[in-house]
Amino acid sequence: MELSMKKTPKEVRLRHQVLTRLIVPFVRIYIVIKYKLSFKKYKALNKKGPFIVLANHTVNIDPMIMGMQFPFHLYYIATEQVFNLGFLSKVIKFIVNPIKKSKSVSDMETIRKTKRIVQQGGSIGIFPEGNTSYSGQTVQIMPATVKLIKMLKIPVIIMNIKGMYLSYPRWAIYKKKGKTETFIKKIILPETYLEMSDEDLFYEIEEHLYVDAYADQETSGHLYKGKHIAHGLEKLIFMDLVSNKPFVTYSKGDKLKSHDSDFELTYLPTCKVIDKDNQLHTLVEMERLVKIAYFNYYKETKESLLLEEEVQLVKSFATHKEKLGKYTLKLFKEKLSLISSDHTLDFSFDEVINIVMQGKYQVIIYLPNETYMMRLDDYSSIYKYVLTYQYYKYIKDGGISIDDKHFNFGI
Repeated sequence: MELSMKKTPKEVRLRHQVLTRLIVPFVRIYIVIKYKLSFKKYKALNKKGPFIVLANHTVNIDPMIMGMQFPFHLYYIATEQVFNLGFLSKVIKFIVNPIKKSKSVSDMETIRKTKRIVQQGGSIGIFPEGNTSYSGQTVQIMPATVKLIKMLKIPVIIMNIKGMYLSYPRWAIYKKKGKTETFIKKIILPETYLEMSDEDLFYEIEEHLYVDAYADQETSGHLYKGKHIAHGLEKLIFMDLVSNKPFVTYSKGDKLKSHDSDFELTYLPTCKVIDKDNQLHTLVEMERLVKIAYFNYYKETKESLLLEEEVQLVKSFATHKEKLGKYTLKLFKEKLSLISSDHTLDFSFDEVINIVMQGKYQVIIYLPNETYMMRLDDYSSIYKYVLTYQYYKYIKDGGISIDDKHFNFGI
């Protein structure tokens, strides 16, 4: 009796290349006009793949920016939120066939699909940070990227995307007008990186992937102007750094102010802020001050309840989402409580696996067997939930200060 062999799924299809090539010109026109993007089409790379393409992550449309520069289709490693959008997810899968990477999918499933795509001649697109930057610097990349590269043994293209963060920071409500660019920073061939240790390859990727938006702005001199350019800044700088109280800042025009003191910052077209003492700061510096100030407040306050606000709650499944409606969210030092007219959910930080930010306005709560998404008000900080959860875990494990460890917190 013959044993039936399981057929290898066909991942790379002609329609992916054809459909994306039809869409790309329209996407290109929109992005070039909207973001004043300067880029190069790398036609010389046609039929020379497959490749792994890496880039720093700045805004949600980065995959479109990456994909429109190459003469081949890219199969992106994407989070589960791309796969539970109902009919839209089916359209996305039909056109681009992304690779699922999430809490609900094992790493082995992700790796197996990635290998199949490469074996069938497809190229892979990855944003190794796994998250868009909140303050303008490339954040820590995922170490698993190195393992994947060495397993696939194909050329690695490292791209830099510059100016996009300054045009539409993750905290911003409105876009700003200014020049942006993207280009290949380096290509590393297998014969080079296979001779390197994992640690050396990690640092090589980290070095060439790194982008500091403020250093680039100083070099280029590009300005990023617009109406209400500070609007949303309270989502990043949610601490009054004079009174050291959280959740009292608000934006108005080009200013960040406080309901609690005379704390004030002015956001400039250089994308830096200037305080009342005429001292200039980047948002990277301000983020550090906010994280340290909020940690000290969290540690010292005797109040268990930190904040209360209204949210829209959604329960997330592998293939769809279920809208649960409007809830009152209470943020405590040790848990989250979500209360509606007929239902209460309590999520102790001891049972929560992780809390992460999704896009500009959503917080994802990962539990052992459930996932919830909270949609906040446009001006409410999603960052505070990530930090509160991280601080609880850190202090429970004996942490005392983050003054010299602030870079370990946030995203």
